[in-house]
Amino acid sequence: MEPDRAYIRGQDGIPVLVDHSSNPSSPVNKKSMKFKETKTDQPVDSVRKVSKTTGEILKAVFTIDGEGYDVIFNEKIGRISWSTMNATGRRRRSSKGFSSFIQKRRLSITEDTYLDGLDISSLFGVHLKRRQKSSSGKEDEGQCLGIVLSMIEKKNVNMLREKTAFLEHPSEELCSPWVEKIKDCIKKIHHRPAVIKLFLQPFAGNKTGRSLYKNTISPLFQSAGVSVDLTEIKHNEFVKQEMVHLNLQDYDCIVCMGGDGTVNHLVNALLTRAQKEKDIEMKHNITPVKCPIPLGIIPTGKTNDIAQSVMGVADAVTATLHIIHGNFQDVDICSVYTPERFHQWAFNCQYGFTGQVLTFMKKYKTLGSKRIDAAVIKALTKSKMRAYECDIEYIPAESSYPKNTVCRTGCDICWNDECKLEHTEETTIDLVQELDPLSQSFSSDASSIIDLPQNNPWRSLKGKYLNVGLFTLPGISDYAPQGFSRYTHLNNGVIDLVLIKDVEKKEFVRHLRRFGNTKDPFDFPFVEMYRVKELRFRPRYPTGWNYNDHDFNEIKYQMSREASQLQVKKSVEVINDLDHITNHDNNPSIDTLDLSDEEDEQEEEKSENQNPPERLVGPMYRKTFSEIEREKHKWHVRKKEEKLKAKEQAKMVSVWSIDNQIVNKLELDFKVHHGLLSVSGLGVSPHTEFSEVRLGCLSGM
Repeated sequence: MEPDRAYIRGQDGIPVLVDHSSNPSSPVNKKSMKFKETKTDQPVDSVRKVSKTTGEILKAVFTIDGEGYDVIFNEKIGRISWSTMNATGRRRRSSKGFSSFIQKRRLSITEDTYLDGLDISSLFGVHLKRRQKSSSGKEDEGQCLGIVLSMIEKKNVNMLREKTAFLEHPSEELCSPWVEKIKDCIKKIHHRPAVIKLFLQPFAGNKTGRSLYKNTISPLFQSAGVSVDLTEIKHNEFVKQEMVHLNLQDYDCIVCMGGDGTVNHLVNALLTRAQKEKDIEMKHNITPVKCPIPLGIIPTGKTNDIAQSVMGVADAVTATLHIIHGNFQDVDICSVYTPERFHQWAFNCQYGFTGQVLTFMKKYKTLGSKRIDAAVIKALTKSKMRAYECDIEYIPAESSYPKNTVCRTGCDICWNDECKLEHTEETTIDLVQELDPLSQSFSSDASSIIDLPQNNPWRSLKGKYLNVGLFTLPGISDYAPQGFSRYTHLNNGVIDLVLIKDVEKKEFVRHLRRFGNTKDPFDFPFVEMYRVKELRFRPRYPTGWNYNDHDFNEIKYQMSREASQLQVKKSVEVINDLDHITNHDNNPSIDTLDLSDEEDEQEEEKSENQNPPERLVGPMYRKTFSEIEREKHKWHVRKKEEKLKAKEQAKMVSVWSIDNQIVNKLELDFKVHHGLLSVSGLGVSPHTEFSEVRLGCLSGM
């Protein structure tokens, strides 16, 4: 007959299996009995033996939330399951203060999601919990309390938080194999970084980067067992300098902690490094290679449009959990060129009104959070709000999906296999090449206007625009919950070109207000939207703009003009002589004629060396006081005219806002590259509910 056994609460409230028949003399305190007497198939020693010997299935008894449970870990299927030991099937209420985890959200078995167990794929960390003494701060000392499982909980549709499950047991011999086995299973999950390089911008946003990393971000990485190589950014060129000497093979992910400016610096350094490793010189007709390492973004800056567009929320904890779980999404990016050379990489670029707002924001730094309202009000004033004349050439993109489709997690447009491009290590040359008018032969009698061929892919736009926007990401921000271009997709290989024509201030303010609500901001007759692959932007100056050119000299101009005419006549005479020589066989050949003027130049140099120019020796001419005063007056007049010229020129052009950074270069070319970079995040959830946001400065307009 089986001996009578019962569970009693031992030290620290841990249930212990007691065999009365094996030691009948041992006293049992009935007041401490917390569990109903029941019979089991095997004693606790045999349970521990199974957990040690079996390599695929571990079994043990743990206390979860004050109740005893049979816990089974199946390594094959990667799941931890449990069942209650209470014969009636009812849970008992746990005593207050029983669990040592009071700061973090603990797992509740009553929740339907975790009623029977949880999968290993939902975990990102596991460790032993010990009771540390006040005098000892070491983690590996103290009495074992149990196992802590760290997992992800959705606070809302886009925001993530850490959630823990505490499996209490006092035996370290039993808990240690469980921890090691679960860690091994977590490591086998692919695409999860183990070693990362983190660039921290301590002065981004509210300048709380150091404390945020120490108190919040670092404990999450430690719970996940991720090794972090931390480096603080000291100046604007610091990331670029560090990337030259960094060995990317030592890391699984590169992470930046800052705002849009920090992200832009790191993206430029990463992609430039990737092109140099493959000996690729960035030109207009070259397709670059994909970045070999993913990028993680922890948003802590004043503007976090890039991170918010990919994750749906600008939250540091959510971004950290995406990095830990290896949630990365391919995104499009633009290469920006000047007419001479490659300039930089960028996600979103705007010219006109947005550039003016960003300029005023830099001036109103002392206003803090009110600087945006002040900058918008300043840009909307009568003296500052104006339309800018532009010449825009673009190549339209071939897209079959409708324009009014938003990008959400699992988007068919971005995740479609037909839409994805295979990025090879070899460089490819685009079929679309720049038109060279000089390569086409035409007679001198023809018109100066070159007729473009019918199959020319370029289209042109000319006009006055209040704002010109180029978006490869939606540009979600606190003031535009759905984005400044809400129909832009993350990974479709297309730039969304948004043009706002010259319109009255009242209509333009109506357009701005719609960024904060659910109405369509593009549903206006003065707003145009195009999908393009390449674009050239050139500002236009009015033809009637006159100013005094003090550097112009009429005598030098006439002399240079006559010299050029003489040169043309000589070249025509040489060509006629060549034609005359070729018509006669008895004359010497062209190769024997020396058409250069090297001998004449040598003779002139010899004559100059032999007879140097005469130097006149005598009293120097001294200017009169009236001449000196006249020159001073001319200098002051010239300076005043230059200031007026600069002021007029500033009214005619604006600045570029590239990823919320001011760029003063105006003539720029843009080209989109499909899925060139992997960024942490999975896009905006399709169940997101957008709340209305209002700019205080627009309420009274």
